[in-house]
Amino acid sequence: MFDLLISGIIYGSIITLGAIGLTLMADILGFFNFSYGEYFSLGAYCTLLFLGILPQWGTFPELSFGWSMLLAILFSMVLTILVMLLADKFFFKKLRAMGATPLFLALASLGLSFMLRALIYIAWGPEVRYYTSTIQMSLELPLGIFIKADEIFIFFSAMALVMLVYIFLNKTKMGKAMRAMSCNLTLAKASGIQTGKVIAWTWIISGILVSVAGTLYAIAVQLRPDMGWTFLIPLFVAVIMGGIGSFWGAMVGGMTIGITEELMSGLLQDLFFALDVNVDMSIYRPAIAFIFVVVILLFRPHGIFGKKGS
Repeated sequence: MFDLLISGIIYGSIITLGAIGLTLMADILGFFNFSYGEYFSLGAYCTLLFLGILPQWGTFPELSFGWSMLLAILFSMVLTILVMLLADKFFFKKLRAMGATPLFLALASLGLSFMLRALIYIAWGPEVRYYTSTIQMSLELPLGIFIKADEIFIFFSAMALVMLVYIFLNKTKMGKAMRAMSCNLTLAKASGIQTGKVIAWTWIISGILVSVAGTLYAIAVQLRPDMGWTFLIPLFVAVIMGGIGSFWGAMVGGMTIGITEELMSGLLQDLFFALDVNVDMSIYRPAIAFIFVVVILLFRPHGIFGKKGS
């Protein structure tokens, strides 16, 4: 039980990272970006690319990686952000200038998603990959909890980045401009806010979050070309459940979905084993998330932290 809870918290912290970036984009840019999941994959694979280029400087105590991984994550963030900014400049910006509706922009992002995934397949192939082949032993904590050092790193890294984004949104001039544009686009323009810069920074912040989230997920699990598309489901569920545009909603939604999926799928798997029923509950994890969000939305139609009319 406690092991499932810890796994859910780790998984939820990764969802939280991606969900905050997705909710910012949905709120400020005005559409759901279906290509966001492929940037999740791209960030993870770019980290793999730079790990193969950078010198190997050993590993940190108890962890499966060292300074090479940290530098690779940094370079991966830059490359992912660059790809996202180029996509906006040559694709979404032109569509916005043509007066494309949010639905059309969402469908266009879906097409871009297919193209990005195809490029990932071409560049890295369909096989499963790992950052390291080293088998990491779990650390034993009180209450019979076993956790890997990598998972501790994942959680604290994710939470640290979440707090940095929160500080950026609330303490910096650009962060306040992003919040103003989120609340009222017309008033933001009338106040002299440069919406072009706000849009660019939205892509940058989202790029940082999604690339790191992809890498952390790959550290915890593995790299697959379709992992971003699969991960997009809990991201959307977390954003909708928390309320579109809500920072805390994305955080609460992400952690809730992560913990619920792990607990429910794990407990049901144990039940089926006890009944000698051969069922793989990992296949049904997205269904668990959808059922949960439907129940929440029955009582909170605009999300937990969403505002009426949002």
